[in-house]
Amino acid sequence: MSVVNVGHDAGHGHDGGHGHDAADLHAAPPPKASPVGLGAQPVLLVLTLLGLGGMGVSLLLWPQRAFSGLLAAAVTVLMVGLGGLVFALLMAVSNAGWATTLKRVPEALAAALPVGAIALLGVLPGAALLFGWVEHPHGRGAWLNLPFFAARMGGILLLWIGLAFILTRSSRAQDRDAALRHTRRTVALSALGLLLIGLSGSVAAFDWLMSLETHWYSTMYGLYSLSGVLVAGVSAITIGVVLLSRRGRLPGVGDNHIHDLGKLMFGFSTLWAYLWLSQWLLIWYANLPEETTYYLARTSGGWSFLFWLNLVLNWGLPFVLLMPRAAKRSPEHTLRVAILLLAARWLDVYLMVAPSGDAIHPGISLPELSALLAVGACFGLVVLRALGRAPLTPVHDPYLGESQHHPG
Repeated sequence: MSVVNVGHDAGHGHDGGHGHDAADLHAAPPPKASPVGLGAQPVLLVLTLLGLGGMGVSLLLWPQRAFSGLLAAAVTVLMVGLGGLVFALLMAVSNAGWATTLKRVPEALAAALPVGAIALLGVLPGAALLFGWVEHPHGRGAWLNLPFFAARMGGILLLWIGLAFILTRSSRAQDRDAALRHTRRTVALSALGLLLIGLSGSVAAFDWLMSLETHWYSTMYGLYSLSGVLVAGVSAITIGVVLLSRRGRLPGVGDNHIHDLGKLMFGFSTLWAYLWLSQWLLIWYANLPEETTYYLARTSGGWSFLFWLNLVLNWGLPFVLLMPRAAKRSPEHTLRVAILLLAARWLDVYLMVAPSGDAIHPGISLPELSALLAVGACFGLVVLRALGRAPLTPVHDPYLGESQHHPG
């Protein structure tokens, strides 16, 4: 990886002559955006409407499960959007030039964060059905009360959406004027943004998921949830990159880029499994009644099968499927594994949410699937529109040459 000296003017070359000099940058006309997924957008719109219809029926017949399904769907798409934002910030702060040619994909995922935010805010009217502390006395009233809970939720969502907006605005501005100052600002934003996301993401996990069990807690829960954000983000980016490359929309992407995405999926999936196992083993070994309730609810009755299936889908299968080097370099293979990991991400969140209610046996039917369909399809629709608002190749990014000649 080469490092661009962004503290000087654009006349300084880099990456062995593969980059753009100042004359090239300022002489080139601004790149043009073009629509993406025009055929898929009407389908996603119909799926969104069908999902909303199913949610309406579920609210009438099974209100608790309807809000539980909405919470699981909202958190899952927020993980995907936040994962795209974290990926973009990590690439910027580390000067990782290899990802430049595909950076519009994580930017588009981050731009769709408002979909997950709206879905999550839609859970608030049913908070009493999900969070026992809303109506029952407990010893944490200073923190767990609905007005403060809603204020924290709104503040965290605004922070994430604001970071995504600033990131994409800076990227689009560089498309227009080719100025290196946008790269410098993005690096500074990324350093601060990653710190804020780390803190706010942990608070979000404690509030939106862990507080479903009023008297249960785990100090690893925030980091465990953030590891899921990394898996969700890189999996969704891999899906987008492979599908766009199939259609010739990302000409700079090659096998080396796919290989790197495959390695990230492999690594982040293993990180998630390490934290999953660490949390479970610590609680199992200590065997304290106030801690074991969480796992007893998820390993008894019909939940036991899903509990262990979660580990297999989120780590066991991806670990085996991505172990060979050739597998990580195959676009079709990595696409299938990425889809598997994204589906497994929802299952993991579902297991965080659903057993906390009154359900004795798992029920994955209309309430859960309609919420996932509505929120997921709407999220996909917004992502496609975001991809069409900017040129998919950031021709004025100073790292583009390095990315296009990525040696692997």
